[in-house]
Amino acid sequence: MRQLRGGEGINKVIVVSLYELRRALARKKVLVLIYLSLIFEVAVYIALFYVKDNTSFREILPAIGNILWLVGTLLPQSLLIHFIALSISSGSLSEEYEQGTVDFFLTKPIGRAEFVLGKYLGGLTLVVLIYLLMVTLSILLSWILFQPQGNLIYLPQIFASVVISALAFYSLGFMTGEVFRRSSIAYIISSTILISSLLIGIVLNFVYGFTKNSIYIMIAKALPNWGATQLPIFIASSIPNSSVILPFLEVGPSLNGTIYEALGYVVSYSISFTLISLLSFLSRDIPKRIS
Repeated sequence: MRQLRGGEGINKVIVVSLYELRRALARKKVLVLIYLSLIFEVAVYIALFYVKDNTSFREILPAIGNILWLVGTLLPQSLLIHFIALSISSGSLSEEYEQGTVDFFLTKPIGRAEFVLGKYLGGLTLVVLIYLLMVTLSILLSWILFQPQGNLIYLPQIFASVVISALAFYSLGFMTGEVFRRSSIAYIISSTILISSLLIGIVLNFVYGFTKNSIYIMIAKALPNWGATQLPIFIASSIPNSSVILPFLEVGPSLNGTIYEALGYVVSYSISFTLISLLSFLSRDIPKRIS
């Protein structure tokens, strides 16, 4: 009986996940971001193709020609993939409140925990699929426009690190959507935190340059943006000749740290935001509709 109930629970989570996947794809804001992401990938490689005859670029091309897939794989994780994650997750629950569909779902034989878990996983699946499409494009374009790509053995690690990094801001958007229950407010607040953490990190690094007080670096590394952007960079740094490319792919200050530090911050933020979302959804009243 317990196994049956467990299986039924998993099936319900899958049903809600598929529902959320379809619902997210129907949002114009999400579709626009997907289109912009694909245009971004193509534009990056077209730009590189047109400067390949430049003397400076031609000099380093033999060293990096077979790892140009890194450009299209890592550039999106600096900001773009996080904005996509926020756009999807911030509207996941908040739009259900605005349209009054949460109350409808919970009148069905589905528990609150199953519903919120399905919503979380459905939106996250879409983020992963979008990034998978971007990575596929980066490999194909770099292969077609330049040369056969190598060191792809590192790709699974980098892909996983970007997905894990995106969890921090995906969970942030999911939390603000549940707490504030307004999609526009949730997106504004979560995207403001993303941009602010980047800018504050730059300022703190600038101040450290004058004071040499390590407390500023500690604060900068504790911001949500640092671990999320640096984890894939740290992993990619082990690829031969990647040091030529990586400095141009980083957004924000490059602070000394380790993979474990970056992973620790990402996991901490992701778990904290997700727990707040879960506790809020399980404990608060569900309105019929928020106008």
